[in-house]
Amino acid sequence: MNTVLHMIDTGGIGGAETVYLNLIRDLDHTRWRHVAVIPTRGWLFEQLTNIGVKPIVMSERNSFDPGYFARLAAIIHGEGIEIIQAHLFGSAVRAALLAFVCRIPAVATLHGTIDLQSNERFRRLKVAAVNCGLHRVVFVSELLRRSFLAAIPLRPNRTTVIHNGIDPQRFSSGEGTHFRQEFGISQTEFVIGTIANPGPAKGLDVLLDAAAILKTQSPGCRFVVVGELDHGRGAELIKGRDARGLTNDVVLTGYRSDTHRALAAFDTYALTSRTEGLPLSLLEAMAAELPVVATRCGGPEEIIEDGITGLLVANGSPEAVASSIVRLRSDSYERQRLAKAARQVVETRFTLDRQVQSYGELYSQCLDNRDHPRFSRNPTL
Repeated sequence: MNTVLHMIDTGGIGGAETVYLNLIRDLDHTRWRHVAVIPTRGWLFEQLTNIGVKPIVMSERNSFDPGYFARLAAIIHGEGIEIIQAHLFGSAVRAALLAFVCRIPAVATLHGTIDLQSNERFRRLKVAAVNCGLHRVVFVSELLRRSFLAAIPLRPNRTTVIHNGIDPQRFSSGEGTHFRQEFGISQTEFVIGTIANPGPAKGLDVLLDAAAILKTQSPGCRFVVVGELDHGRGAELIKGRDARGLTNDVVLTGYRSDTHRALAAFDTYALTSRTEGLPLSLLEAMAAELPVVATRCGGPEEIIEDGITGLLVANGSPEAVASSIVRLRSDSYERQRLAKAARQVVETRFTLDRQVQSYGELYSQCLDNRDHPRFSRNPTL
């Protein structure tokens, strides 16, 4: 049995954290033993505890904390860690440095373009560390991989793509009546829903603008946003909704653990992000057999074939979003056709089993090739 150290920058609710959790929970436990390090107590801590994993909570005191690295090195030595799995760019840099010092392979997964900002401090040194210390950089979509390679000098031969995946059966059935009743939504209203935590990348302002258009052009629509509201960005979303006169037209539910019930209450799903890696929420909606409208923001273009498994629209265009929603609302046959095709593509290409198996195979390759000359430690800048 091989032991994996899992690292991540955050402990909240999100796609990267979900992938982190899924790998620990679902990788073959006869082959892989897991040690989880997380920066805070929160959603991820609770989820790990619920599956019987006792995470180690520790974080850096500043941007480069020698004591933090010393503690991690002690964990690697004490737990017999043989490979590191990191998520997000900050953890990728830390994992690369640890792998270099401790002489073990490391893999890092990058989930979106915001993983590395153009004004990142010590950007050149961080990229050098990643090139020097990591055996593989995993991207959740091919478009994301290309965008990173165009922006920074990563070694292409050390990059790979592993698509995110979900369990389609979890979303194969659901009953949305009680969810609608909870929020005062009638069965005759046409519900457009999305699952997203507020933030610039998610483009929820575009969704609100589309809702404002449809309020006059297509009465009887109700919008639902499922996602965190407890922090500053949640307050901004509430303010933006109310400023547009949409208080009664857009329901903001806050965080929900029963997303399958929310999806069952929707008539269509809208993703209006400005940038995405490979959104799990979109896969969940497709698995729930919802017709989807998504902006051309990266990952959705790798999932959806326009007009076949969903509708792709211009990034940042509330008019295009609204027009596609009207198209779906007016054609029940179109909704059914797209929904069934969407479910099929998830079952074929984006399952959790397939994702987890790919990571397991990658770890095995890294362990088999840890002493291979192509993993020399000379960085390329």
